[in-house]
Amino acid sequence: MSDDPRAEDYEEEEDEEYEGEEEEEEGEEAAAQDANAAASSAGDDEEVAEEEDEDDDEEDAQPWSGLGRLPEKGELLELLREYRATGRKQLTILLLGKSSVGKSSLVNSLLGEAVVRVQAFKLQADTEITTSIVRQVEVGDAEVDGLRIKLIDTCGLEDPEAGDTVNYAALSKIAEDIRGVPVDVALYVDRLDLYRVDPLDRAIIGAISQTFGRQLWKRTVLAFTHANMQQTPPGTTFDSFADGRIRLLRGAVRGLLFRPALPACLVENADTCPVSPESGARVLPDGSEWLLGLMGEVVDVAAGARRPYKYHPRMSSKPSQRFRWLLPAVIAAELVFYHKFIRPRLDDNQRRVEAQDDALWAARGRQRAALGLHPPNRPTAERSARLEQMYDDD
Repeated sequence: MSDDPRAEDYEEEEDEEYEGEEEEEEGEEAAAQDANAAASSAGDDEEVAEEEDEDDDEEDAQPWSGLGRLPEKGELLELLREYRATGRKQLTILLLGKSSVGKSSLVNSLLGEAVVRVQAFKLQADTEITTSIVRQVEVGDAEVDGLRIKLIDTCGLEDPEAGDTVNYAALSKIAEDIRGVPVDVALYVDRLDLYRVDPLDRAIIGAISQTFGRQLWKRTVLAFTHANMQQTPPGTTFDSFADGRIRLLRGAVRGLLFRPALPACLVENADTCPVSPESGARVLPDGSEWLLGLMGEVVDVAAGARRPYKYHPRMSSKPSQRFRWLLPAVIAAELVFYHKFIRPRLDDNQRRVEAQDDALWAARGRQRAALGLHPPNRPTAERSARLEQMYDDD
């Protein structure tokens, strides 16, 4: 944590209130329609493969033994009952973010068991790009038993070997690994104890949008780890600092017309996290129980969507190709604008210049006539062009 933060960091971006998911730009609607059309036109082989994946999940799912070790077990089961009541059989969560922000630790915290190895950099050649963990609820309650929780942990999205750049190869591999997999919620994980959104953060956010489509952000919850901050920068409180950090990251994702909700939660995975003396749940400096807050947002986002997100390669876009369908209309508009507005003004200006030249040469002729000299030798248009070319070459 920097010793000399600047309050201006929080003033760099303005945070407007979310105006509702109904406000979308036309390009985003077109992209969503393309994605839906691509998904609906997928071949029978892909559908069979997806069914096989679901069968694999059922076979690979292990009993959620860590649930019994969580102090928040009762409240978590109530949230899962509400989710199961919507008719869903599985809750799939995709975790994305940079290295060392606590994605793997968050997986372990959510499940109450050490199922993922935690390491500083998950970019080595022998490291899996994605790791899926599936657990099934079995607590003797018919309303919730059989519900599967699937967590998809991923490697860091920056490439330290190439400097502060985006690991596009890892993003492509993640996209291929989750192709056709229904994703209910994406968790974008970052650290709370940072002061700004740097260019690498913006590049990663842009790369996620290009790879998965911006509609993924509508299913995303922002998770800020390392939230057990006992000391905040001078002039701030814990709440004001957290609000500023959330506002900055939301501003990096949102656009002028693209305004996803992006609910945010604070997280502390460390064993040193304080616990409530009454419930035993892990609490933050503001007294909130972070695990219940996070799972509450996850369930709300998942249950509020009509259908899960499914990645398809046609959702990926490049900046040069995103609006290429507009090129003919833009070219036609430029031609109309040129012929209707620009060309008449250029012609008027040319006629004005020629009239001024004629008046100038006429005045010179009168002056030379008064002196008894021959008329001035006015160069032709061809000679004028040659002289201009000579001056330009010099």
